Amino acid sequence: MVVAVPVSHAERVIGVVRASAPTGAVQDRVLVAWGVLFGVAASAVAVSVLIARQQARALAAPLEDLSQHCRAVTEGDLTARAAPSSIAEVNQVASTHNEMLHSLSELLRHERDFTSNVSHQLRTPIAGLQLALEEGLRHDNTRPALTEALATTLRLHHTVEELLRLSRPRDRTPTSAGTMPVAALVREVRERWHGLFALDGRRLECGVGGVPSDVRVAGRPVTEVLGILLDNARVHGRGTVGVAVRDLEDALAFDVSDEGRIEGEASRLFRRGHTESGSGTGIGLALARDLAAAVGGRLSLSSSVPATFTLLVPVRRDDTQHSMLAAE
Repeated sequence: MVVAVPVSHAERVIGVVRASAPTGAVQDRVLVAWGVLFGVAASAVAVSVLIARQQARALAAPLEDLSQHCRAVTEGDLTARAAPSSIAEVNQVASTHNEMLHSLSELLRHERDFTSNVSHQLRTPIAGLQLALEEGLRHDNTRPALTEALATTLRLHHTVEELLRLSRPRDRTPTSAGTMPVAALVREVRERWHGLFALDGRRLECGVGGVPSDVRVAGRPVTEVLGILLDNARVHGRGTVGVAVRDLEDALAFDVSDEGRIEGEASRLFRRGHTESGSGTGIGLALARDLAAAVGGRLSLSSSVPATFTLLVPVRRDDTQHSMLAAE
């Protein structure tokens, strides 16, 4: 490659400046420049592909995990939960999915518990109703039998209403109209159960101690809990059974005891489906615990020997009595 530039003076060319270079050297420099540009472009493309693959994997992994959990749910596993994600949008979808699954699980659990609770609670009253009607058929005077059958039917009605209320999570707080004096409640429990214990040759002792007359508690839930505890003592306990009430100012303690003993951990007694002796359904104490919690109370095993269960429930005192005490 040659470049020539003329040199002029006084309008006359007096010389020429000539420069030349081999063609191969220029081509080598051009090829080197092209090679550098190609390398930079290839590196940029490779880095872009790697970043794109990494981002795609980061986006796809949470969605694949969510898809697997949804597939597990469709196969019946309601315990599956989607893991949290670092991507805000995907994490919101996973959180909504988990909340929906939790609500669905709670709904199904309440339905299953209601079915088992109804079957457990209605078994003994229906048997008593059948016996009362059979006894009435064997005698000319059926009025006492019909009276007992009517009382049993009313108890069945209240039991079903209480179980239905318990099955609705948003309707678990008893109204003030459902409260009753503790003395009347204990009297009703004694009248209902003393005959059953007498048939077994056992005694039932009930007392309210020094509990004031103005103290009121949620009638039906507490009656159901005490009934479960007494039935449990009749079937699994032995000796004399006692129901005692203690006043704790803002709460009442109902102690149900017998002369038997309880083996094993106390927490396992209230696990639904668990039975220490291998007999029974393992529903009664779990239901009693749920009923106690529904009225803001607590049921616990206070003593293993002798076997004693304690029900703590909040109390309602008569407003008039409170006003008089405040004035004094």
